[in-house]
Amino acid sequence: MLNVPSRYGLGQATCVRPPNSSDLTGSTHKPGDKKPEGPPTVENAKQRGYGVVFTIAPSPLNRSLIWAGSDTGLIHVTRDGGKNWKDVTPPGLSDWSRISLIEASHSDQAVAYAAVDRSRLEDQTPYLYRTRDYGLTWQAITNGIAPSSFLRAVREDTKSRGLLFAGTELGIYVSFDDGDHWQSLQLNLPVSSVRDLAIHENDLVVATHGRSFWILDNITPLRQVSDAEKAKAFWLYHPAEAYRIDNDSFPGTPIPPEEPTAENPPSGAVIDYFLKSPASKIQLEIFDAQQNLVRKFSSEDPIPKHPPVPVAERWFPKPEVIEKTPGMHRFVWNLTWRSSGGLSADDEAEYHNPSGPREVPGVYQVRLTVDGETQSQPLQVIMDPRSPATPEILQQQFDLAQEIYAETLEARSVLAEIGSVQKKLAEAQQTAGEQKPALKSALTEVQAEIGKILTNKEALADQVPGLQDAYTRLASALQVVESGDRAVPSQAIAVFKESSQQVKARIAEWSSFKQVKLPPLNQKLRDGNLTPIGLSEIEQEVEDLISR
Repeated sequence: MLNVPSRYGLGQATCVRPPNSSDLTGSTHKPGDKKPEGPPTVENAKQRGYGVVFTIAPSPLNRSLIWAGSDTGLIHVTRDGGKNWKDVTPPGLSDWSRISLIEASHSDQAVAYAAVDRSRLEDQTPYLYRTRDYGLTWQAITNGIAPSSFLRAVREDTKSRGLLFAGTELGIYVSFDDGDHWQSLQLNLPVSSVRDLAIHENDLVVATHGRSFWILDNITPLRQVSDAEKAKAFWLYHPAEAYRIDNDSFPGTPIPPEEPTAENPPSGAVIDYFLKSPASKIQLEIFDAQQNLVRKFSSEDPIPKHPPVPVAERWFPKPEVIEKTPGMHRFVWNLTWRSSGGLSADDEAEYHNPSGPREVPGVYQVRLTVDGETQSQPLQVIMDPRSPATPEILQQQFDLAQEIYAETLEARSVLAEIGSVQKKLAEAQQTAGEQKPALKSALTEVQAEIGKILTNKEALADQVPGLQDAYTRLASALQVVESGDRAVPSQAIAVFKESSQQVKARIAEWSSFKQVKLPPLNQKLRDGNLTPIGLSEIEQEVEDLISR
């Protein structure tokens, strides 16, 4: 058994001696022995019962295999559940070398790692040991760790054999070859004493002496370093599982910049890739289990822009961009279906850009194409374990959202067409001026007809509203359907059905306008030596916009 170590200096052991074994701290003091005379010293403190078992490491592979390290510089191991202990201290390790942490391997029960702290002895040299034979022999593994960074902790990755993390007095290190070589993993972590490490699923959690917890989210790329090194030109990492979480999309008022805050992990699927050299064009595609294209991103996509508003830039999320420069890159897919493209700032201010439906849990395929060469990796999307939604509810929600989303895209493409036609008509009106009153009057009349399709401001309560309002209601129904992990509300279904009829009616009017009204108008423009409305060019522009 062990006692709690003293906060400063030495603690006095009051532990029970294991049967058939010596004290794990090296103490020879027995209960009932006469108290020695004179003050305790470093030389006689262990014999007088000072010292504690500082670290205990049960093997995750064998319940009977347990490692124990003391602050008196001893390492013991038992392979029969504590009935018998064996002293396996590395040779040359002197008294009061604190065994700060032992890590039993997750992949081989004969392997263990020991971090040793000798700072109390005015020795700041890093001491880190590895055994592969239950402690019969030990190897020092500190190559790459700074000379004054003495050890506090060591952990082995739970999934990737040979991937180690070391916590030192001056930061954190990583090894990809079972400790033979180390390199800094400091990144943005302040220089601080790293007292302990924990690996939780795909995250590395760090506890510092500054009473802080730091988390390195998603260490899956570190687990695939050897695979990436073998790649010829680029490497698409196997992404970690992505959780579908019903987060509120409204960002609210940001916290003031002077207030300390921690950054939350990204919401969605984190996709990492590595480029050994600059690329000309990169395309990222996501497919579902039926090989249907879900999303497509390209390095040639324009960077999304928000409309000009009197709001600080920090209120807006940083747009995701496919990077082409050499090195490591991370892209986050928000788990939504095909994007509806990006509008200009003027259009975006007038028409809301709907988000696609969220994907249901399942297996997807990520495909990365770099200058014609392609790599693919599977992606597992998992439901938030806290959600009560059943697969049936999620599928119903997705199917209805897909139907609504398809109609919003159609309505939005028509709105984009109308906006382009109105712009060209306004330019023609300005060119015609007062010199061509008949043509200007015809243009004004056509603008009024388009305005009725678009807004129908004079519509009565029982009449069909304009396409703008009908589209807004349709988008609102989509937002309600997607706003929670629960059965679709009947009110949302009712709004969708009503708005769908209204949108279809207005789209039919626009189709009739293009077939009946636009050809005669274009002829008048030609007769007036003005450029006709090139509808095919406008339709192609809109199609390119929507297909992004």
